[in-house]
This record gives sequence, structure tokens and C-alpha cells, in this order.
Amino acid sequence: MSTPPKAGKTLSVRVDDTLSDDLATIMRTGMTASDAVRFAVAFLAHGYTWVWESGLYPDGVSPARMAVRVPAYDGPPLRVTAPSGAV
Repeated sequence: MSTPPKAGKTLSVRVDDTLSDDLATIMRTGMTASDAVRFAVAFLAHGYTWVWESGLYPDGVSPARMAVRVPAYDGPPLRVTAPSGAV
């Protein structure tokens, strides 16, 4: 197992088509690419920590699958507009 970079260091990741598409999806929320990577790593780390601390998996073993529960949108009503040029 390798060790993570020290705080303050730069992390380099080669971007392939899949990562580019995944980042584009996350960045639709207004995040930067760096914010999206930080958020995704923190999100996955939280899930791993939970399964290990709850005893569902031994420490250091990746879960075969994980799921996310998302509550229904409870913000202001979304305004749907017709595409430009629509009649």
C-alpha cells in the first residue's frame, strides 16, 4: 500500500474520458474540478469508514457495493422553460 501525499502537496491524476465525463457531471453543480475531486474522495472515505466502524466489512476491505439514499428535492419550485426558438 502506498501513502497519500502530505497536506499541501499537489495530487496528479491522469484524466481519461470516463473521469472527464464524471467530473463534468459533478461540476454541473457549480463546483470546480478540484472541489469535485475533494468532495468525491471525502464522500467515498466517509462510506468506507462507516462500513469498517460498523463491522460490516473488515478494516481495509473495500465493500463489494455501496448505495446512496437521496431525499426528494425540497427546494424552491423549479421553473421549466421552453428551449430557445420553441414556438
